[in-house]
Amino acid sequence: MLTTADLLSALEEPKTTNVKRLAKKLEVQPNELKEVLKTLSEHNIVKYDQKTGEVALPKWLINIDKKIESIKPAVGEIILPKFQEIRIQDITIGNYTRDDLELKIRLKAKQKEIAICNIT
Repeated sequence: MLTTADLLSALEEPKTTNVKRLAKKLEVQPNELKEVLKTLSEHNIVKYDQKTGEVALPKWLINIDKKIESIKPAVGEIILPKFQEIRIQDITIGNYTRDDLELKIRLKAKQKEIAICNIT
């Protein structure tokens, strides 16, 4: 199921795209995507030109993204016990080893970093 977060993430890389390419990337029907884009455009979440089919992020959202990147990222460490899983945002990480592992995590707006370490 298509979420707004999926859609906005897909629009981060190319500055401008069209409905056809975006629908293919998100694996949804173009007509379905057009309806979603129309609604998001009415609320200024995306820029969508119905005549040309061009889709882009609005300037205010791009600027917020830049401001978030300039803030110190969230960091943390988690002990992941053997044969257990943890879910961080939309990623499930499983430890299928015979040892407990340490995950060192740094979350930025666009980049997420996870280092997997043995516990010493």
